Amino acid sequence: MTTSVSYIARDKKGRFLSNNNWLAPIIDSVNDLKIKGLETTCPVCNEKGLIITKWVQGGTLKPLTVIHFKSGKFEKVCNIDEQKTSTIRGHVRVLKRDILELMKKRKPYLLFSGGKDSIATLLYLKKIANNLNDLTVVHVDTIAGLPENLDYVKKVCNYLDVNLEIVHPKVDYFTLAKEWGIPSFGFRWCCRELTIKPISEYFSDIKEPKVVFDGIRAAESNVRKQYIPIWYHPGFKCLSVSAIFNWSDTQVYSIINSNGLPKTKLQSVGCSSECWCGAYKTENDFINLYDVDRQMFYKLASLEKEIKTGYTFLFSKGQKKSLWDLEKQIKNSKTDRLAAI
Repeated sequence: MTTSVSYIARDKKGRFLSNNNWLAPIIDSVNDLKIKGLETTCPVCNEKGLIITKWVQGGTLKPLTVIHFKSGKFEKVCNIDEQKTSTIRGHVRVLKRDILELMKKRKPYLLFSGGKDSIATLLYLKKIANNLNDLTVVHVDTIAGLPENLDYVKKVCNYLDVNLEIVHPKVDYFTLAKEWGIPSFGFRWCCRELTIKPISEYFSDIKEPKVVFDGIRAAESNVRKQYIPIWYHPGFKCLSVSAIFNWSDTQVYSIINSNGLPKTKLQSVGCSSECWCGAYKTENDFINLYDVDRQMFYKLASLEKEIKTGYTFLFSKGQKKSLWDLEKQIKNSKTDRLAAI
């Protein structure tokens, strides 16, 4: 994207008369809000504006633009080149006052996996708002998670007295995996089919203005450090806000441990337990799974045999490593430890 300034005309119905139609829903989502965390001095025109990101297919970095309003009405958009983008990408902050503004003027929803980050986000929203009667927690039962995780989600929401909605993909993970193969970094169909689609379908029935919060944090990966914590989600058709984006692990555990939440054995897994699609799971994750939920381990091991491509969940030194092989390794390791006693 090259740096440019566009003054975009509209027709009598307010529609953009250009190829910038993608801007219309974004402008509608922010034009009645005062979101300080998005404000910046535009590196193109040196005027105050709001940082927004344009969603594009593929790639990790989404291009940024700065939109400008004059007397409360949209005036222009400045497209930022990649070099200037790096100077303003870190400017976006999720301020408490912005969260309150959004929860006051939009119907609030929280995407809730039951993991530590989504729990911390829920507790943070509760702390800020004091009253979460209007908040709805949305949990996706991917059918690829541990049954205990769904039980724990229900238990936490009941404990905190918040509304819970559970949505499901139309086709379960195991059926899709047999057809498309185990998800990989290059082909993460799991996120689209098991999460984004069912959530988008749920939100499509909600016509009132809304905002969706999530527990994404910059500390999770180098890729996520490049995210913008407030952006317009084209699938959900509303602003998406990562309320604890800049929190450390210490902050997350601190707010969880200070609220007397019910405990779960799933915390010993050490990774996300609501989805075992395979895209980001490590050998150590599966070793922990073997100890926590042997039935799910065997279910995934059996799935590997039915994958036509012969793809496995794990690779070791460039070689495929089946979960059955991993089980042998685990058993041998335990035998060796016993013999050493």
